[in-house]
Amino acid sequence: MSLYNAFRNALEEGSPIDNEDWSYIRPLLKLRHYKKGEYIIREGEVEDYLSVVAVGCVRHFIVKGEEEISHEFAFEDEFSNSYASFLSRTPSRLYIEAMEDVSLVSIHYDSLQKLYEESDRGERIGRLTTENYYIYREERELMLLTMNPEELYLDLISHYPVYVNRIPQKYLASYLHVKPESLSRIKRRIYGNK
Repeated sequence: MSLYNAFRNALEEGSPIDNEDWSYIRPLLKLRHYKKGEYIIREGEVEDYLSVVAVGCVRHFIVKGEEEISHEFAFEDEFSNSYASFLSRTPSRLYIEAMEDVSLVSIHYDSLQKLYEESDRGERIGRLTTENYYIYREERELMLLTMNPEELYLDLISHYPVYVNRIPQKYLASYLHVKPESLSRIKRRIYGNK
């Protein structure tokens, strides 16, 4: 299966893509590859690409003082970019780092604008994709506001086990807004002393 299908899979979360639409979108895409530990974007850079992870995992984070605070992770068939920077054409406030060797399927900002201008269907796909992303973001923000770290961890175990299996504990702890030792205590309470 082609790595480019990751982009189609991510788009189809918002709306089915027929073969005619895909044949127009596909030539606008490019593959980008990063080694584990490489930055895809750094704070202060303008995001030029809307990307989907085809292989690997990426971490979105901010730096506050000397601390890195994980904001989001993206895995296969999920969007990953500094979306506010991409849309507003302003410097990113995020870092995005390859947590594993990563392949991204990306569309450049200019190509996406061309797609929107030339195709009502392209604009509709973009709108539905954006709407789905905002639903996800609001749900995540409400969880952070209403659940304690142990409840958040239990939710990850049940709904997103990939987080627990592929993300190092120090990054997972910052994502849950706790220290690594607090996450260790949460895990001991949940799993016992096995």
